[in-house]
Amino acid sequence: MKILTVYYSKSGHTEKLARKIHNILGGDITSITAKKTYASSYGMTVLQAGFDKLRSRRPEIEEIPFPLEEYDIIILGAPTWYFTMAPAMQVFLDGHDFKGKKVYTFSTDGGQPKNTLSDFRKKLEEKGARVAGQFHVTYKMNDRLTGDDEIDKWIKGLKEDAVR
Repeated sequence: MKILTVYYSKSGHTEKLARKIHNILGGDITSITAKKTYASSYGMTVLQAGFDKLRSRRPEIEEIPFPLEEYDIIILGAPTWYFTMAPAMQVFLDGHDFKGKKVYTFSTDGGQPKNTLSDFRKKLEEKGARVAGQFHVTYKMNDRLTGDDEIDKWIKGLKEDAVR
């Protein structure tokens, strides 16, 4: 089974979890990079993302260096912005075919995961994926509220399921 972890991260929270998953499961890992940078503060970033959403504007992203068709399992991670996944992840999902792929998703949020995981599931199923598991990690500023034991349990379950 070939595994690819793809994430978008601005503050580093999502990247940290993606790297932890990758260190345990192996495979390849890459980040989604938006061509235009967002504001430096979280509040301004979310506000900008909200305005972009209202205006139906979406960021351009760089192409990732791994062709998805070569992977059996894809793990996707994104922060929650304006009650859904970050726009860069939405653009990534729209630009790729997930037919026949086993996909796991995770999100990081500042206390309001809202529709992120359900939006992930809906979009991926529309694109032909089988969403095998989802998880979210909550932060309050830079303090992670989701415990290590919860994260480790999810990753362990992901690993056990992925090797089946």
